[in-house]
Amino acid sequence: MHQFSGYEFAVSQRKEGKWIAARIGLIMIYAIYVLTVLLLGLKLRLIVPLLAFIPLTVWLLIFITWRYVQVDYEYSIVSGTLTFTKIYGNRQRKRVFEMQLKDAVRIAPLASEQEAARGAAYAPEREFIGVSSMSAPDIYFMLFELDDRRNREKRRAIFYFEATAKALAICRFYNPSGTVMSDVSR
Repeated sequence: MHQFSGYEFAVSQRKEGKWIAARIGLIMIYAIYVLTVLLLGLKLRLIVPLLAFIPLTVWLLIFITWRYVQVDYEYSIVSGTLTFTKIYGNRQRKRVFEMQLKDAVRIAPLASEQEAARGAAYAPEREFIGVSSMSAPDIYFMLFELDDRRNREKRRAIFYFEATAKALAICRFYNPSGTVMSDVSR
């Protein structure tokens, strides 16, 4: 029997679309904050103490918020268990979900029109995106039922991920009937 010790794959979110808008929005918030504090200091005649206060608070504000526009996605597979994690600013990890590969309904390439239509027909209620960009090559999707702990019911979900040849081999090993391989896998 073929055993896999474990597999991890991480990818950084490309700076495009809503991510550029989020970065621009944060920069505008930082600028508005500095202007507001300066105007408040002028009005209250506290401009000299605020000149020392502003850089410190701006640095703290950037330290706390900028990580949310620097997102890395990681999925790992250990003994048939897939774990999807978001990493914010290379510092803070948040586990998004965990599932057994054998429980996946379908693992297929998004580039295949027939499979993409099947994914849309599944009507997922939750969507998880773990790709650098939705235009990246070798994007696969996984259809599965996610346990909703609050309502104690299962919800249909879809997970988009960038597949490598090894990841697909592992998926095929643990879920042979639900895994569709493409001809151009890495």
